[in-house]
Amino acid sequence: MKAFFTACIIMICLSSVASAAEQKAVEYDGVVLNEDSTWRGYVIVRGFVVVAPQTTLRIDPGTVIHFASDSSRQLPSLIVQGRIHAAGTAEHPIILTSDRSKAGRGSWGGLVFLSTEKRNLLEQCRIEYAETGIDLQFSTLTLQGVSIVQTRTALMAHDSVVQMSGGTVTDAETGIEMHNSELDARETTVASCQRGYLLSKSAVALTSSKIINNRHTGFEADECRIKITGGGFSGNATGARITGGEGQIFMSRFLKNGQTALSLSGSRIKIQRCLFVENEQDAIKTEGGRPLFQNNAFSSNGGFNIYNAGHEVVAARQNWWGSANQQQIAQKIYDTARDGNAGAVLVFPWLTEMPQLMP
Repeated sequence: MKAFFTACIIMICLSSVASAAEQKAVEYDGVVLNEDSTWRGYVIVRGFVVVAPQTTLRIDPGTVIHFASDSSRQLPSLIVQGRIHAAGTAEHPIILTSDRSKAGRGSWGGLVFLSTEKRNLLEQCRIEYAETGIDLQFSTLTLQGVSIVQTRTALMAHDSVVQMSGGTVTDAETGIEMHNSELDARETTVASCQRGYLLSKSAVALTSSKIINNRHTGFEADECRIKITGGGFSGNATGARITGGEGQIFMSRFLKNGQTALSLSGSRIKIQRCLFVENEQDAIKTEGGRPLFQNNAFSSNGGFNIYNAGHEVVAARQNWWGSANQQQIAQKIYDTARDGNAGAVLVFPWLTEMPQLMP
């Protein structure tokens, strides 16, 4: 019995030692990975790690990666030229963060993808306190359930393709910034940033995505192809500002934005079955581009429902204006009837009740 008890104690001790060993950090200091590697447990990246072309880095669920500066004092980063497969789980997410005890935005560089068009995947990961959480150049990346918090820029893409599903971007100076790129985002949330989306010459598809409580603009697009379906813009200063480009916004909500809910300038865009409610200033301000507004519903906006700031005629037939009374409808339209320099807004015939299929 005594021997059995002693054996149990030894096994417990060995188990504790093994557990401690598993928690011991593995440190990389200015390393180029030229062979396929797997990270697990606790990892420290000091300075940089480069995943070389033709090399795959796998990161196991529950891995915590701390980024620390080296003697050069440059922001530490993970550079991917090959492929990364970081698949956490909801119960055991992968954490990428700074080693600083009082970390803040810009405490480390971020993940940089350089000319890698392989099947890069980040799933159930949390990226926090980076300068640029994810920076892509001529690369492709799939994000599933990824949260990016407390960064200067959460995601930056140049000439790249990004697919997102689920996940959140919160408390960044700029949430998602894209140039000459493609973005397909489904059921994502961009919230509490200075600017939610900042897009230039890109193709963007948002499905059931929320853009909420951004302090300057929820969504800015310049010369983009846009397809927005479902979801909504709420609690932002300006909901969306779109310059040039083309596309459609369908079945989306513009709710309680502090300034103009939707601002269009020279945009060939179709707005259908959208809801504009309780925005503090104008629901829609448009100038040129000949957009089309059809089967939308407007109610309780502080400014005009449509403000035509241009000289062209605006087509806005078959919408619900919160009333079927012609005088009440006209009071909330800014066009040539108020300003001889403005173009007309064509609202007749209008709907006599709210459309049944609304977001």
